Amino acid sequence: MVMRGISANQTYNGLSSNSSGGGGGGGGVITSNVLGYDNNKLADLIQTRCPSYEIITSSLRGEMRLFVLVQSHLTQDISNVYIAAENTGIGSIMANKGGIIVTLTFRDMTRFSFMTCHLEAHEGMQHYIQRNKNLAEILGGAKTDPVYAMQDATIFSHHMFVCGDLNYRIKFSEYEKMKEKKKKFMTNLMMKKMSMKGTSSSSGGGGGDDDGGGGLSSLSKGASCDEAEEEEEEESNNHKGDGGGGGEGEKKDEPANGSHFDQAKALVEAEDWKALNEGDELAGALKQKECLVGFSTLPCHWPPTFKVARGEGYQYNEKRTPSYTDRILWKSAEGMVNNVIPFLYEPCPEFITSDHKPIRGGFAVKLNKDQPSCTEKTSDSAPIERRGSGVFVRTIPNLKTAAHHDEERQIQILVSDLKCTNLPIMDNEFVGGLSDPYVLFVSSPKELLFSKAWPSSSIIPKNLNPVWKEDMYLTMDRKGMRNRQLAEGSMLMLTVMDYDATSGDDVIGSVALNLNELCSKLDLSAGGPPGKVQETYISRPILRNGQEYGMLECKLKTAFLAPKEVKSFLSGAKNVRTAMKTSWKSKIQAFTGFAAMS
Repeated sequence: MVMRGISANQTYNGLSSNSSGGGGGGGGVITSNVLGYDNNKLADLIQTRCPSYEIITSSLRGEMRLFVLVQSHLTQDISNVYIAAENTGIGSIMANKGGIIVTLTFRDMTRFSFMTCHLEAHEGMQHYIQRNKNLAEILGGAKTDPVYAMQDATIFSHHMFVCGDLNYRIKFSEYEKMKEKKKKFMTNLMMKKMSMKGTSSSSGGGGGDDDGGGGLSSLSKGASCDEAEEEEEEESNNHKGDGGGGGEGEKKDEPANGSHFDQAKALVEAEDWKALNEGDELAGALKQKECLVGFSTLPCHWPPTFKVARGEGYQYNEKRTPSYTDRILWKSAEGMVNNVIPFLYEPCPEFITSDHKPIRGGFAVKLNKDQPSCTEKTSDSAPIERRGSGVFVRTIPNLKTAAHHDEERQIQILVSDLKCTNLPIMDNEFVGGLSDPYVLFVSSPKELLFSKAWPSSSIIPKNLNPVWKEDMYLTMDRKGMRNRQLAEGSMLMLTVMDYDATSGDDVIGSVALNLNELCSKLDLSAGGPPGKVQETYISRPILRNGQEYGMLECKLKTAFLAPKEVKSFLSGAKNVRTAMKTSWKSKIQAFTGFAAMS
């Protein structure tokens, strides 16, 4: 299968995912968006350039665009197409910033999500923090698949790609220290001057009122949103500099980023891509898990794509630090990480109609497929260990069973030793300022576990480090299996919730597990030997909107059993719970210690 995604405002021929500079005056298509003319024109150009593809879906949000194409002979294999968007501009209303997400399923087996976004502009720590917040806001607000509205697309997708003008900049540690020192010096200097002027300072300089229509006048024809914003900020800084008298050793015509430009430019001329990538904010954010936890991106072995003059090659604007603002990232579900292989990642230096150089990426993806058997013959004489990702797996001959009927067998799961640590505070101070967590057990396909509601643990009130003194017993319904087998890509999501008595419950985060791995040592084929039990220990971060919210630990025992074999399977379990989502009676009992009257 070959898909093509085209994002933001540029038009070019790339594979799988493309990223371009945000807001550049229509990307050479047209500078006006009256009645969606430029969007229609872009669609026409795509169809002309890609005659063997069909547009599955497209969306326009402000200056952001997302088109998803598939080869024409594969269109009938695409289903469950959902699209959603979220604005993160001023007041979360303006669409100059935000993102669009498309989720689709290929051949009922592999779920893809594609997200394009345009994040907070400008250099500096406060803007870096806001970019991270923008990503979380987009993932939290742009919910696509209604079946999994509690989870964001990073949780329920088998493979997700993120691309666009992410606006992350290049910064160097020595420069940041110098900049912070200079900022502190300027603050102290201004405070001294204000204290000397006293109340008369209210009528003094600062130049703030001189901005007038500066922000509006800078929005020249064809200028990008980022250009307008950054020029406005630069003009404001210049006024402040005029009114403030300047810092120690500061030149009046010095660019806003000081010597940072010179340092980056020197590395570009030396083609020291390694040093430039070491200063990349996005790479640092991924490493520190401050955004898009679990996502990967390739290093950029080419000149920074921003901020350049409109023309061929790379002529950088000295008022901005050359940076890798245009990026492509991806994430795969557990057990599928090796199913995505990037084979192309490069800029388009010949693109001349924006202050960004677009980039394009190509990825080969191994698709999920029906598997006739999960059989893996192993010896019962010794444990089997598979290390990595905090998982310990062993197969043990534990059950002595009588005659059984293969057609009655179902996958059984026993969840024990369940606990969470370092959960976030979800409740207001006047109700305790803590959280009231419980865990929902959500499956994909939905039919495996859903029956009027999702199975649920009990509620532990007012606790950020809950430990459940109960074992959860889950039975996988055959209706969620394909050809009597567990399909590749089947998932079990442990979603931690916060109970609210007066409003809807809040999602704290989820841990997504690969059901195929949880059953990898079981023989699910008809006529296979009964009685095997697989144990898996889980210790994973709880994720929501690409960020971590504590840890979840538990032990899972899985087996493929007939009803007669369940009793033996549950022997030794403590306080076994099979209830669906917690009822209002049990909620009252959990919080008061008294049973509710019926």
